Amino acid sequence: MSPDRVVQLRWEPRHVADDGGATLSYPGISVVRTRQGEVVDRVWVPVGEEPTFADDEALIAALRAAWCWTRPAA
Repeated sequence: MSPDRVVQLRWEPRHVADDGGATLSYPGISVVRTRQGEVVDRVWVPVGEEPTFADDEALIAALRAAWCWTRPAA
């Protein structure tokens, strides 16, 4: 693993305003990649009360991609 490449998981709800002015909030997890302290990528994956197989697979894919990114080719 490279010390200049860091992956963080953050619980980050998304807030969206609808046409009527009400704000809706969606819970989710952000997978944030930083290189030397600068954010280079962010993937947000929704997390619901009853996650589906597709939700689980999306999170696994985001985590795997982030893990592979921390291990640059020699």
